[in-house]
Amino acid sequence: MNYSTVTKPAKILNLQSLHDLNERLYLTRNSDTSYLDTKNTDNKKTDNNAERIVFNLQTSDINIQPSVRLVNCTRGSKRYNHFQSFVIEPKDKSTGIVVIMIKLDDPKAFYCNVRILPLTTLSDIALPESDSKPLTINLERSKCILKTDITITPSNTGEAMYSVHDVDVSDVSDLVTPVEMIELKRELEFQASKLIAHYFQEILSIVVNETPVNNGKPIVISDDYILTLPHNQLKEMLSANAISGCISLEVTGYNVIRGLNPDWRAASAFIGYIL
Repeated sequence: MNYSTVTKPAKILNLQSLHDLNERLYLTRNSDTSYLDTKNTDNKKTDNNAERIVFNLQTSDINIQPSVRLVNCTRGSKRYNHFQSFVIEPKDKSTGIVVIMIKLDDPKAFYCNVRILPLTTLSDIALPESDSKPLTINLERSKCILKTDITITPSNTGEAMYSVHDVDVSDVSDLVTPVEMIELKRELEFQASKLIAHYFQEILSIVVNETPVNNGKPIVISDDYILTLPHNQLKEMLSANAISGCISLEVTGYNVIRGLNPDWRAASAFIGYIL
């Protein structure tokens, strides 16, 4: 059996909580002018798109300021309607972004699917003309995608447990040696996924309180629910995404991208600042 698929405790005892980390972050919320459809002559669509927003997590260093957006995620004709999706940029207009999709199937299965796009900008995959309040993105437009899927479940004692599935780094096979690919996969499976699971288990109470299970159907964590969260809970939700996205980019940048594109170092700087 692959050890990464075995359930393990998600909480890392010697790490600071999101609540403590957020004391060092300032959350701003702005109109997402970069991805508004201003050319559309349909007033209804233009008004709808005008509601798009971007969140920034500001630090004491003006050069360290990751952004998080709620998005509608597609891949070609496939729509991920049952997932709430976020895009994380370690810096403005970064080459190298992360998409995180979360879903609660029932109180015992919380899914966190991470898609790392190390050679892609948000503009590459954005569909600003789509009629949607959040920005719509199309993963099919990405140059390459690495993936790791994490499932968080409670144990019999109520402790959060996690397992890792479907780690795929094959899209960078032309950039690194087979040995380096094995090392990258190992780091995503173990180090990165453990940190991501730790921070997402901290926001489980925010997600689980969203709505009761609906006849076994997947629970959709709505945009409106997230956007109307109390400030501290919203900040925790967004910082969990920002930290997880930057951890993923840092691991990929260190092992694969290196000097090919320096923007991943902004993710590394944020992780160095926060952790």
